[in-house]
Amino acid sequence: MSGAGLIIVIPMSIGIVWLIWYVWNNNRKLDQRIASGDVSLLSSSNYNLTEVVRAPAGSRVERAAIQMVAPSAGNYIRQILPDGRVALIPVTNVHQPIRSVHSTMHTNQQHPK
Repeated sequence: MSGAGLIIVIPMSIGIVWLIWYVWNNNRKLDQRIASGDVSLLSSSNYNLTEVVRAPAGSRVERAAIQMVAPSAGNYIRQILPDGRVALIPVTNVHQPIRSVHSTMHTNQQHPK
């Protein structure tokens, strides 16, 4: 390899290695701040937060457009789930509260006893 080639390759290699280290280090620092519950992340201008969710470990957040459809026969509402399945959700009288609601999605949480 000629001297001119080395003059180009060495700085580019150093730049690529520095960029990889920089991204890895920033992700590591962010993970540490999240794990320690750093509240200053919420007002930081370095990160764009669109949503804050408090949920048990292993939970997932999926965006879904909620479409309310008129009740069908038998007091059920037809609801399309994020994965494309259709769920029939029982509707009670407005004056009677719903006693128990179980998720139709699989989670690692235990059902209430």
